[in-house]
Amino acid sequence: MIAPENLAVANLVEDDTTFQDLPQAEDYNLENENRSRETRMKQFKTKVLLGVLVLLAIILILVAILSPQSQDGNADLVPATAPSEPPSNNPSQGPSSYLEYWLSLFPETTIAAILEHPGSPQSRAFEWLVGEMDVLHNHTDQRVVQRFTLATFYFANSKEQWLFSDNWLNHSVHECLWYSGLENYYFVFEADTFFPLDHISPCEQDPAGYLEDGTLYQGDGIIKHFWLSLNNLVGSGIPPELYLLTELRSLALDGLNLTITIPEELSGLSNLEYISMLGCGLYGSIPEALGRLSKLGVIYFPFNSLTGTIPSSLFSLTNSMRAIALSESQLTGPIPTELGLLTSLLGIWFDANFFTGTIPTELGRLTLLKYLDLPNLMLSGTIPVELTLLTDMETLQLDASGLTGTIPRWLGNMTILDTLLLSYNSFTGTIPTELGLLTKLSALWLDFNALSGTIPREFGKYEQVYVLTMGGNNLTGALPTELGLLTGLFQLWLHDNDLTGTVPLELGNVPFPAPYGEAWLHGNDLSGIIPESLCSANDLVFDCSSQLCGCDWCNCSDNRTSPILEANQTEGNQTEP
Repeated sequence: MIAPENLAVANLVEDDTTFQDLPQAEDYNLENENRSRETRMKQFKTKVLLGVLVLLAIILILVAILSPQSQDGNADLVPATAPSEPPSNNPSQGPSSYLEYWLSLFPETTIAAILEHPGSPQSRAFEWLVGEMDVLHNHTDQRVVQRFTLATFYFANSKEQWLFSDNWLNHSVHECLWYSGLENYYFVFEADTFFPLDHISPCEQDPAGYLEDGTLYQGDGIIKHFWLSLNNLVGSGIPPELYLLTELRSLALDGLNLTITIPEELSGLSNLEYISMLGCGLYGSIPEALGRLSKLGVIYFPFNSLTGTIPSSLFSLTNSMRAIALSESQLTGPIPTELGLLTSLLGIWFDANFFTGTIPTELGRLTLLKYLDLPNLMLSGTIPVELTLLTDMETLQLDASGLTGTIPRWLGNMTILDTLLLSYNSFTGTIPTELGLLTKLSALWLDFNALSGTIPREFGKYEQVYVLTMGGNNLTGALPTELGLLTGLFQLWLHDNDLTGTVPLELGNVPFPAPYGEAWLHGNDLSGIIPESLCSANDLVFDCSSQLCGCDWCNCSDNRTSPILEANQTEGNQTEP
């Protein structure tokens, strides 16, 4: 075999080349050839590196042009059809393919708002979104849409006036950790009663964290609860993009300063279970479309200007509906009998509307009901006996609703009742002694009816009561000494009746402390001397006269001809001060 160092290299020559023109054969040198190859390879790598650097420079320039600081905004962007697969991390595709793809994730109306209306909440949100392009391509499509949606809401509602906006629009903070009112108001609004949650956070679990036993857990990072209640939100209100948060379970925007109708687009949030928009300036009717939300359990729309009737579609939510609050609006018509179909209901709040007719007997089917608030309505008739089946009732408010008849004795069967309001109606007859069985009562309001008879001594069993009102009736007889057992009482209204006799010394055991303590005894035919210990009550009102006196401001010694003083001196029961 011939050694490489003995080889020569020959080159092909043209036919017309003379012998003298031919190059001479050269000895082949392997070391020289390797060195030449290395030189050519280094030159190639240098060219490739320079090309990559140039491409990166182009990308940075484009990013700078498209950043939120750009004066041209997104006017030059053109929406494109989404690629069959998300863009890869290959920089050769360039940023425009990312922008086109991200735009394709949104509805046409949103794309139009981004491209055709510079300065719109949608356009500003998209500018903010592409400002985090270096990490955005690592997010799922759902999180890209989610961050854009939250940013759109932020720009639509005067972010400068928010009371709390911690971490909002912070590129380096997961949106599950942006400020949410859920933690602040979930228990304040007693949402836990009707909408129990295991994790009180917007994503139900933080994107990453530790359990109490030290175990690392990872949430899915998807917003389930959007709560910005009472956060001084002022602006254009609810942008349509909010309905892109399709996994929302609860939405609470209480106090949002709007004048709008209830958006029908809410029906697109198929997972929605809880919606609260207290005092948002809502007007118009409640849309039938809400009945499409098969999981809806809580409707909380008090203190608005809603009109019309309760939509029939809501009565199809027989298994999910747990609470309906429509207080302080302008709803009309009778209270729907179909409410009796919602057997999962725990609470009804219809106070201060224009409902007419009678209390439906069908409410007796709601055996799980704990709260029934029907005050300040335009009703007629009596309290239906069917309500006696509601033995889980904790609050029954029927005041100022035009009711007549007598107070039913069977109310004493609601033994866990905490609050009973029957004032400002036209009830007649006596106060049932069976009400004394309601030993868990904290408030009993019976004032301003046409009740007669005496005050039941059984009321002395109310160990937890702090409000007891019976003023403005036709009650007679003496004040029961058992009232002195109610040492936790704050308000005792017995004014404007026909009560007689003396004020029992035992009533002085009740402190009636400031700032809410009230003992109103005026407008009766009481006599004698007010117990000295009762004079320290925060607000004691009685008719100071020759018949009834006491305390510093009604000193019995000021009138020495007082029949009270003379009688007590004669009996030796009173020493002149």
